Order: sequence, then C-alpha cells, then structure tokens
Amino acid sequence: MSIFNRVVVIIVGVVILIGALITLLVASGASAPGILPYGWFQPQLQNIASATGISVAGIIALSIAIASGMIIMLLFEFKPPRRAGTLLVSSTEKGIATIDKDSVCLLAEKTAINIHSVHDIRCNLKEGTEGLVFSCQAQLLLGSNLVDVGAESQSKIKETVELLTSFSVAQVDINFKYESAGAKRLAVR
Repeated sequence: MSIFNRVVVIIVGVVILIGALITLLVASGASAPGILPYGWFQPQLQNIASATGISVAGIIALSIAIASGMIIMLLFEFKPPRRAGTLLVSSTEKGIATIDKDSVCLLAEKTAINIHSVHDIRCNLKEGTEGLVFSCQAQLLLGSNLVDVGAESQSKIKETVELLTSFSVAQVDINFKYESAGAKRLAVR
C-alpha cells in the first residue's frame, strides 16, 4: 500500500505542478488561454488572462508558491526512504544475528542518562576501522563538572556497549551543553 500511496501522491503533485505552471504562463502573458487541448479550462484561463493589477500579481505569486511547494514535495517523494543500518552480531551455521544501529544508540543513551548530572543525551553511531564511533550531544545540569561527567560518560558507554553487544568501541565523542538559564536545578553532589 505504501508504494501505491507514493504513486498517487506523485501523480497528484505533477498535475498540480503543471496546473500552477500553466496558470503562471497565462497570468504573465507568456501563453494564450487556449494553451490546453480541447478547450480544457479555457473559461478559467480566460479569466486569469483578463485579470489586471494586484489580481495578476497575486495569481503569479500564488502560482510560484504552489509550483515551488510541489517541486519540494516531489523531491522528497523521489528520495529513497531512510533505512536503519544493522550490525552483524554473529553468523553461524544455525543462523545470523544482527542488531539495529538505532538500538545500539539507545543502549548508549540509556547508559549515559543514568550518570549524575546528565539531563538528556542523543547519540549517533558510525562504524570505524577500529570499531564503533559514537557522536553524542548531552545536556547537563548547570554546575556539572564537565571533565568528570565526560570521562564517566565515555567509559560507561564504552564498557556497556562492549559488554552487551561484543562490539569494539573505538571512540565516544560527547558535545556538552548546560541546561538553559531558566533551569531551576543545579548539579550538587
């Protein structure tokens, strides 16, 4: 059903784009109202061609906006869907075991969120030649010691991921940010 929906959206998008372009051509005077075969929409296009002043400017602006929107929508429709990557855990004669990269990121995030002063964290994962490479964005409580929290976060993420997944972790990069100035809590041990 997903492919059918995409095809319908693409067809409707192309039809709307063509309509916007024809309206733009007629409103700007670059084409006659009889541009379509068999006199399709000729009365409507004749009204557009006979518009003056602000009406013409509005029709042209609206046609450009609709055409731009349809082009952007069609670009997104033709872009292939993002697929979550997987990592091979093991391969034996009994079968293959894999895990989604998103799940490994979730494991790293849940590990780091349990560290004192870490308010929120989001991680991305890449496979490097030496092992997994994590790139994380962490939000800390105001007053947290960045050096201590950083070292603890990096070691716990590395230790937990290696223990539970058997993957080697080459690097854990963390970019810290304190909570906004309106935060009511301070990190105190």
